[in-house]
Amino acid sequence: MKHRKLLVTAAAVALVGVSSPAIAAELSNAQGQSCGDAVGAWHFVNNQTGGAAPGTLTASFSDGTVWTVGPSKITNSTQHFRVESAGTLIDASTNLPGRLVLSDFTCEDTKK
Repeated sequence: MKHRKLLVTAAAVALVGVSSPAIAAELSNAQGQSCGDAVGAWHFVNNQTGGAAPGTLTASFSDGTVWTVGPSKITNSTQHFRVESAGTLIDASTNLPGRLVLSDFTCEDTKK
């Protein structure tokens, strides 16, 4: 009887874990990056996605611009996003689980 209760408890815990919604990733290292009046290029990486389907990134800038973009590259556990915009980066987030970081930022022309 004790063994059966343990199995039922374990099954209930497993179901709760499976049905819990994924927590969206918030940018963990934004520090007011800006190119002044010029356009900057931001490269975001969402790590530890667990192989999630393609997600979206939403990035907000000081000039009021809000970009929502799909991934530029997907691997087994990461999704990469690129945004080009003027203004100062205020915040970014994805609808994916994991850890979102600003991987690279440049004020140079990326289309050379």
